[in-house]
Amino acid sequence: MRAMSLSNTFHRTLRTVCWLGALLLLLLSHGTWASSAKEADEARKILVVYTTEDGTLSESVRNLDLLLGHFTRKVVFKSDEAVESDDLRDISHLVYYGAVPKSLPQQAVQLMGAYRGPVLAVGDNVGQLGERFSFVSAEQKVEIHKVSKQDSSSYDLLEQTYPIAQIALRQGEVILQGWKGDQAFPLLAVDRNSFYFSAVNLDVPFLYYLGEGLYPFFQEQPAAGRPAYIRLEDIHPQSDPELLKATAEVLEEKGIPYMIALIPVYTNPVTHEQQRLKDMPKLVEVLRELQKRGASIVLHGYTHQYRQSETGEGFEFWDVENNAPIMDEPDREVTVRHRHDFPSKEAYESYVEKNRQFNESYTRHRLESGIKELTELGLYPLGFEAPHYTMSQEGYRVAAEYFQYVLGQVQLGDRDWQRMSTAPYVTAPAFLHGMTLLPETIGYYDAVSSSTAVDTARKVRQMQFVSGGVIGMFYHPYLGADRLKEFLAAVETVPGLEWIDLKRLEHTQSERFQAVDRTNTPLVLTTATRQLPELGDMGVSQKILWGIAAVVALAVIAFLVYTLRIRMSLRKQLFEERSTHG
Repeated sequence: MRAMSLSNTFHRTLRTVCWLGALLLLLLSHGTWASSAKEADEARKILVVYTTEDGTLSESVRNLDLLLGHFTRKVVFKSDEAVESDDLRDISHLVYYGAVPKSLPQQAVQLMGAYRGPVLAVGDNVGQLGERFSFVSAEQKVEIHKVSKQDSSSYDLLEQTYPIAQIALRQGEVILQGWKGDQAFPLLAVDRNSFYFSAVNLDVPFLYYLGEGLYPFFQEQPAAGRPAYIRLEDIHPQSDPELLKATAEVLEEKGIPYMIALIPVYTNPVTHEQQRLKDMPKLVEVLRELQKRGASIVLHGYTHQYRQSETGEGFEFWDVENNAPIMDEPDREVTVRHRHDFPSKEAYESYVEKNRQFNESYTRHRLESGIKELTELGLYPLGFEAPHYTMSQEGYRVAAEYFQYVLGQVQLGDRDWQRMSTAPYVTAPAFLHGMTLLPETIGYYDAVSSSTAVDTARKVRQMQFVSGGVIGMFYHPYLGADRLKEFLAAVETVPGLEWIDLKRLEHTQSERFQAVDRTNTPLVLTTATRQLPELGDMGVSQKILWGIAAVVALAVIAFLVYTLRIRMSLRKQLFEERSTHG
């Protein structure tokens, strides 16, 4: 009877411990839930139907791409003239963007009107999208100077007034509202699963406002915390290694991970002589040491210049003189030609293709030369930043064959390099061909400006308006360590600040990168080598849960050892009793 009682007690206790362990594992699998959420995001498929002046995919549409890339990599773009029934098959969300007022094609109206999933309409022509959008009526324009969230407790002041559609809301609710004086007007309204954003303008700051509104559209809760990152910018062979080291030490003392935007070759604009990083042993030594201590290297071009410009000042992947993609060697004169310069469509297309091929080979040569020079010095570039953020769309396609991460801002098209933008959060838009953008949002420390601190504080407040908005910035080490401390002071007060460490993001070395990197430099701190989170990466709740899990594990081991000893003692006692009564 005693043996049976002990056995029952053992099994009851074991079941209790197992249930407790299972509960803890469930709580500790928060990261797995995040992975499941990521899988759900990847299952989303979005169709964007757009109306633009000439029917082409404009820079404003690519701004929309920047936002949607945060929620899924599966986005298809179709003009209102080209959309067909097959385009709506198996999509999870439909977005319509009216960049200009226009009478929409009947087929587009019927297809979008028949769709029953979540729909977001942006800008003009909402009145043509069927009964589901009858909850709003767009009237004249109204100039606003402030935007607030639903409860009006969080708002963003605009630097100037901007027009939005003055809409009357028949039903539904307001998520974002614009203000003219003390009068509020709906900026983002929703009725069931129909959303309407009443601004046509998708440049910053409206890009950020729509970015905030996409969370309820996708029924997604933003991640907790406030991501941030900092780059030490424009490091090249003539950079002062002592100033670089001093600024890096400021960040290291604060426990802030950082990136170094590195240019391996300096070109003198007068003599055209080149200095290579490998010829500057002291700078290389500092860079290697900083990388060893945690800095992440970013390739910031090969020479950061084109034609007669100086490294760090010039453009490299864009012909700024002609405001066109690079289509010839820097020592040759270029005349940009257009369709009307050719006798036939075929002749023009041949010209365009020849230029594309040159742009591809030029970009590939520059990227591979930069990668090779750095890796031969033991410096491993984990991301790419285009000089002055300018690059052709073909250039992004080529860059994506080598890098997973691009830093800063991005050029939105091949018509004008000044049409560039960034996202409020980490994103992977379709036009980056698989690369993930770590956006720069608050700029740099401007030593010339008399209002640097005020400007930085304003930009930080603007990013706090967006849930999960990244505070991305860069700093030039030649300005010294003290100004860096001042720059950081404007950011460090932000609640829930979480510094992005590029080394700790997921990295998969591309075959093209491997072909260039003949040193076989190993990836550093990839997810494959980090099966469990490090203590420093965990929040307080995770640390407590892991602590409880450790205690439970020790308790289970102790209980099993104790039970085994009791069972062995009992067996010995039973054996002795049998021997006695034998």
